[in-house]
Amino acid sequence: FSPQLVVADSDEHDEEGHISEDHGVRIAMVEKRLRKCELLKQEAIAPELSGEKGADLLFVCWGSSLGPVQEAAAVLRGQGRQVASLHFSQVWPLVPDQFLDILQGAGKIVCVEGNATGQFARLIQRETGFAIPERIARYDGLPFTARYIVERLAAMEERA
Repeated sequence: FSPQLVVADSDEHDEEGHISEDHGVRIAMVEKRLRKCELLKQEAIAPELSGEKGADLLFVCWGSSLGPVQEAAAVLRGQGRQVASLHFSQVWPLVPDQFLDILQGAGKIVCVEGNATGQFARLIQRETGFAIPERIARYDGLPFTARYIVERLAAMEERA
């Protein structure tokens, strides 16, 4: 163990890490954290568009779903469809100027994500006001596959 003293608590702390209940310290530290958030936005990694801007179908994805999404897009292109994907390697902070025009210019948009509640689609909506109502979710513990995505898309389009 380190001989250094570590001060840890859930209360606010000052610049030296000492606990404080002073309102001035609280305000100063919150404002410091908010400034850091603004700096993070300047360093944010823009999402990567694969395919043509303004495609009839745009998959939005993040993280490890990229490979299966790109493979599914290739299958669908082979069927004559105009498909693109927008992959976020970093999900926070979101900088709408980096991607909102891509969403607004696309035809049908489908968010592909590995959870039951559409967390990323909801985050995009919260930060931009742009809703992505169509989702392909997987939450059974298995990874996405191109086949899974293509089959779910077909089922979604049959219902429409």
